Amino acid sequence: MTTSEVGVASQAPVGIDSETLRRAIALARAWRDPALPGFAFLLLLAVTGSVVLVITVVATAGTSYVALQLPYVISGGLGGVALVVIGALLAAVQAERRDRAAATEQTREVVDEVSALAGAAVRRRRN
Repeated sequence: MTTSEVGVASQAPVGIDSETLRRAIALARAWRDPALPGFAFLLLLAVTGSVVLVITVVATAGTSYVALQLPYVISGGLGGVALVVIGALLAAVQAERRDRAAATEQTREVVDEVSALAGAAVRRRRN
C-alpha cells in the first residue's frame, strides 16, 4: 500500500470498509490506464465482427438456394470472422505490451532501490 493509499484510507467515510476502498482505488487506476481506449476499440471491433456473423446467419437462413447464400457467406461470414480474429489478436498483443511495460517499470524501480541501498552502504562504510 503506497502512502497516497494510506492517506486515502485514513480519510475514508465511516461506512466504507478497506476492501471496498481498495476496489474503488483499483477501478480509478484502471480508468486512467492509457491502454484503455485501445482495448475498448479492439473489443468493439470483435463485437462488430460477431454482429456481422449473426446478421450473415440470419440472412443466409432466409435463402433456400445455395447459390444465393454464397455472397452472404463470402462477404459477411469471412468479413465477420476477420473482424473477430483481428480484434482478438490485437487485444492480446496490446495486453502483452502493457504487461511488459509494467514489468520493465517494476524492474527499474527495483534497480533504483538497490542502487540507493548500495550507495547508502558505501557511504556508511566510509564513515
